[in-house]
Amino acid sequence: MKACPKCEHNNDEDAKYCSVCGSSLKTSKNFLNNAYQGKNNWWIYLITILSTWGVQVLIGIVGGIVLVIFLIMQNGISTDFTSYLYNPFLLLPLTLVSFAASYAIFYIFTRFIHKKKFISFITTESKINWRRILKGAGLWLAILSIFTVISILTNPGEFKFTFNLGAFGILLIISLITFPIQASFEEVFFRGYLMQGIGLLSKKPIMPLLATSILFALMHVLNGPNGTVSGFAVAETLIIGLMFGVITLGENSIETATGMHVINNIYASLIVSTQDSVLGNVPSVFTAPYDPYSSILWSFIVALIAITIIFWGKKDKLLAIFKWKDAELN
Repeated sequence: MKACPKCEHNNDEDAKYCSVCGSSLKTSKNFLNNAYQGKNNWWIYLITILSTWGVQVLIGIVGGIVLVIFLIMQNGISTDFTSYLYNPFLLLPLTLVSFAASYAIFYIFTRFIHKKKFISFITTESKINWRRILKGAGLWLAILSIFTVISILTNPGEFKFTFNLGAFGILLIISLITFPIQASFEEVFFRGYLMQGIGLLSKKPIMPLLATSILFALMHVLNGPNGTVSGFAVAETLIIGLMFGVITLGENSIETATGMHVINNIYASLIVSTQDSVLGNVPSVFTAPYDPYSSILWSFIVALIAITIIFWGKKDKLLAIFKWKDAELN
């Protein structure tokens, strides 16, 4: 079967145009080859990466200094400092500002120094396919919801109903603003910019897939209150990162992965949060203890289910990712 790049309808192998939307079924471009646009000097990649993430470090330092000054002017630092650090109503706005700044810096460097079009980090097409983003979001929401219901039915004692209308309303607004920016930026940077950049060094798709997934996982090393939990969080994130990478390479775009990533973070904030959440004491609908072993197992299962659904009837696209040969230039 030959999938339409626009509506994704499966057509006969010898079809030249989609029987549903009429779009041309010519072979789509390779996502990794978008890297050949613009300039690819090593020093441009270096300053882009350092500047993009450096601005977040700077904002964090400034935010910390402001917080310390505020607490000193109130009643002194004492134990209040820790409670503020794990206050989601402080962390989420700070996350929003940090990733919005990274987005702006990244766009400036890639557009005016790399001389690349921003959409080249998103898709091989000329415009964003919002349907794919919504498809990814809807699919992942359905999978997470089903597994949450199963978990509640099998282990009802582990879930605490922590819904608070007033706090939840504020959290809802902040989350719907913050996570689309934060999650989409991570996809643009890791599965778009970095994956294409590493693809210049090795055109074998599995190499940039593994490299970016490992780097993405290591970025979440602080997503836990101690080293043990953080280690499991990295392993769990590695699985999810590999899933996003496989989907990106198989579909030649980050659109589906972006929708899934946004919903994943919103769900973890609003619906079911863990007691060891990096966001602190989140007033989500349910709160559950973090079981590192079962979390890794569930992550693997849901990732496998999502990939199976997305590439059902399109196994040629999926298998092409793991073939040990250079990606074809179009």
